[in-house]
Amino acid sequence: MRRRTVRTGLNLIITAVVLVILAAFYHDQIALILSLSPVSETRFIYFGLLCGGGFGFAGIAAAVFGLLSSPGEGARVGLVQPVTILALLVLMFMFLFFSSFNRPENPRLRPGETITI
Repeated sequence: MRRRTVRTGLNLIITAVVLVILAAFYHDQIALILSLSPVSETRFIYFGLLCGGGFGFAGIAAAVFGLLSSPGEGARVGLVQPVTILALLVLMFMFLFFSSFNRPENPRLRPGETITI
């Protein structure tokens, strides 16, 4: 097992989970900060999910390659920290996912629509 390659794969997976969390749950806040239009916000969501999937695929491939490779001679690299961070991010994703079912989403007004009170 090449620990450095596994650690690189885990770091890519961590990046993927962060991108998916930002794109799926915090897109409203990011669109507000960056002053994105609704179309641009939708593109941001798609781009975040696409990049998250790409980083996740590359991370899984690197981690599997590192696990299947013969051990190399080099400095010992710890894997506890990336595994812990990844586990916490997955727990955070699950918490946000299940809490999103209980929160009603505010409907957006389209241009030209009005609110009748």
